Amino acid sequence: MKKAIPHIVYFLLFAVHLYSIIEDLSTVRMVTKPLICISLIAYLWISTGLKSVFQKLIAGGLFFGWLGDIFLMLPNKFLFGLAAFLIGHILYVIAFIRQTSPFALSRDKLYILVAGFLAVYSYYFYTILAPSLGVEKYPVIAYIIVIALMGLFSYTRKHQTNTSSFLLIFFGALLFIVSDSILAANKFVAYIANSGLMIMCTYMLAQYAITLGTVVDNQDVRRNPLG
Repeated sequence: MKKAIPHIVYFLLFAVHLYSIIEDLSTVRMVTKPLICISLIAYLWISTGLKSVFQKLIAGGLFFGWLGDIFLMLPNKFLFGLAAFLIGHILYVIAFIRQTSPFALSRDKLYILVAGFLAVYSYYFYTILAPSLGVEKYPVIAYIIVIALMGLFSYTRKHQTNTSSFLLIFFGALLFIVSDSILAANKFVAYIANSGLMIMCTYMLAQYAITLGTVVDNQDVRRNPLG
């Protein structure tokens, strides 16, 4: 039961935050949103002690996610929020690369299909956003590239961890792409009904899945010694 407490607390926070969006309770939303990543950092630290470089990098990514959440709640701070999340995703990419083995990839060419899909999706999505981008053009391009790389390298660690950790983190990375796609389309292309609800639902599940995948990561599985 004790092990379930962090998960119960997180999903209570999850529910309250979504309720604050549905009912437009701005004060509640301002309180609960910064707690999302803070609660996950606490859970990761308590569960692992942040002993490995991999765990520290994920915690760092969550920290910049926390900064991004705060910036995106403030007026005219979109680029600051984008930069914070960009740094967080870069830390995730580095963490996933450290658990990637070129030898293992040589036996599993499916990553090429994943890379191709992410490349095509990223380019197509950029062409949709491009006409509406002003000063945000190059930061958005950088962000699209980095989050696509995060999706790719969340897959390439497949043979260097256990199945649960792989699936959780890969699923989390894909949810992050979905969440950010909705956010960008809503901001730059056209209003999407219930976008706030969809963005936060997929975002909170993404960060939770990546954190939980880090906790269940099996350090005894054969992998790159840098992991």
